[in-house]
Amino acid sequence: MKAFLSLLGGVVATLSLCATIAPVRAEEKPKLLQEVKTIVTLGDSITQGGGAPGGYVWRMQKYLDALYPNEIKIINSGISGHKSTDMSDRFQRDVLDHKPDLVTISVGVNDVWHGFYDNHPEGDGPNGVDIEKYRQKVTGMVEAAQAQGIRVVILTATVIHEDLDNRENAKVRAYNQALHDIARSHKCAFVNLFGACEKAIHAYRAVAGSAENLLTSDGVHMNPAGNQLMAHAILRGFGISEKSLDSVKDAVKR
Repeated sequence: MKAFLSLLGGVVATLSLCATIAPVRAEEKPKLLQEVKTIVTLGDSITQGGGAPGGYVWRMQKYLDALYPNEIKIINSGISGHKSTDMSDRFQRDVLDHKPDLVTISVGVNDVWHGFYDNHPEGDGPNGVDIEKYRQKVTGMVEAAQAQGIRVVILTATVIHEDLDNRENAKVRAYNQALHDIARSHKCAFVNLFGACEKAIHAYRAVAGSAENLLTSDGVHMNPAGNQLMAHAILRGFGISEKSLDSVKDAVKR
């Protein structure tokens, strides 16, 4: 009897100890997100629209809420039509003043696309932003953020129409290379969204032809598949594993 009571006491003590230990996540936060409480997503209409239900920013928040409840808040600073020049002008107000721990910078589609407006087939129209000014404006934003200790994640521009061989996308690739150079020289995280779009479109075209868009509603703005691709690629760029994202996918659908 004494042996039984002694054993029982040991079990109770063990259970009591376990009850005081907080649950441990199967996977800790990746390094890039450690101590991050506020993220600003800077961008154009793709980002602005990405805050609506089903959008890429909305999906990112859903994933983060499921993985790290009540820990990370996203502030959407996307404005339709904006280019690097516009974002640079409002960077203080729409990014720095929020005092985020991390900012994602999504810029380039309009810098390129608007240069093709009004019968400028080479993309050299006055509504675009030339690549040197683009490089200067993006670099300035990165340096302003880093000067305040804000982590920067640079996102490449996405596709301009789903014909990957058109003139617009040829120019986008050059601007994305500029982004890659900035990210490398400033030691920023870099997410190649264009490359992700390219792979998905190539695979789709191989089996479905070119009659319909895969990722966009109009060739530029994302449909549900495009928003999921963007959210997934960015979260993976943050360092969150495929296993972790898969473990909470049902919560994102609600």
